[in-house]
Amino acid sequence: MLKQKNFNSLIRMWFLVQYFLEIAVIGILLMRRLLGVSWQNKPLGLVLTTCIFLLILTVPGVFLLNPHEAHLNQSKRWQRLLLRFNHYYQTLGQLIVLPTLLSMLCSFLPTEVTIFNNLILSLILIYSLVMYIPIGVLAFARIQSLLGRMLMSLIVAFLMLSLPLTGHTGFDLILLALSNSDIMAALSFVILTSIVMKIWGVELPKFSWAHNSQKGIILFLIIFSLITIIFNAFGTAESWQQILQLDFTIRSTSLTLLLNGLEAGILEEWLCRFVLLYLLLHALRNRLFQFDLAIIGSSLIFSLAHIPNLAVQSLNATILQAIFAFSLGILFAAIYLYTKAFWWPMLFHASMDILAFITSGKETMSIPTSFDWMILIITAIIFLGIAAFLLSGQRRETVKENFPELL
Repeated sequence: MLKQKNFNSLIRMWFLVQYFLEIAVIGILLMRRLLGVSWQNKPLGLVLTTCIFLLILTVPGVFLLNPHEAHLNQSKRWQRLLLRFNHYYQTLGQLIVLPTLLSMLCSFLPTEVTIFNNLILSLILIYSLVMYIPIGVLAFARIQSLLGRMLMSLIVAFLMLSLPLTGHTGFDLILLALSNSDIMAALSFVILTSIVMKIWGVELPKFSWAHNSQKGIILFLIIFSLITIIFNAFGTAESWQQILQLDFTIRSTSLTLLLNGLEAGILEEWLCRFVLLYLLLHALRNRLFQFDLAIIGSSLIFSLAHIPNLAVQSLNATILQAIFAFSLGILFAAIYLYTKAFWWPMLFHASMDILAFITSGKETMSIPTSFDWMILIITAIIFLGIAAFLLSGQRRETVKENFPELL
């Protein structure tokens, strides 16, 4: 109990220090522009609007420290609604304010690459891993609704990926790759949601191997995983006659591509195969088709998460990608539940993306041919068939033995 009180006191102090620093930085940026000091030659109105917007998002954060929040059930209905709304509002607000302020501050750095620039960005990247923890504990973790938790988890992941820490280019190439890729956002999301899920009473996934899994099935899954990774990355068949044709040419060794592939394996698996899957499993506890419905639901969200790729690739390519992701997501979930080895879907996913990115030299898909659609149908049937096998018969009992806390 004493440790919990000390933890809460530390988080509140951390939040207050960060909160008043945000107010101070916004005030300084606002005054600099009002006094006519140039800020990357940006229009005065744009800077003022941005600062005012950030201020509006930040100021109500002080109400998160309201001592009456611990007694919501004793409050009036309108007070409960307002305080609960503030949990959502402040979670979103801080996810926008913090990276935006860091990006604005980086714009004042010298344009050329310097040791000072690299030091500043290094500190920013390190702090970005933990800067959301206070708002996670004081706001995100206080959300009680299952739908709210799932929705906010998705939005948190999206905002972390979409808001860069800096648009400045005066840094070392490795630091730039870390900044421009989504790997830091992925690690930050894992750290944040690990703490939040623990507060929600959910145990973190195990990376150890389940000893009750059949060795023959494990060997089959290893071989199948390797074959899938190889053909996904190096397969170049355009007809059935070329089905075994492979091309091992590496078209790009970009560090950013490598890190983005790693990010997908980390963030997308942590979000869909841990956060969302576990929330659904808890919600469907004692239901007849608990595991099946939870897997389908989390995989559907995983599939729909690829729809924004419409901005950079064709509609047909995006639909094909979404269908592939849905069937692959079901397979990933089934493998994890059967083996209890969370590293397996993460490594499987990351390997597929990294190799696909470096062999194609890009992160987007080309317009699919009719042969691509036939391959998709067959691949999806195989994925779903293996998943159904892992979740049926004696294998289903193994899954239940692996996760008794979810039953």
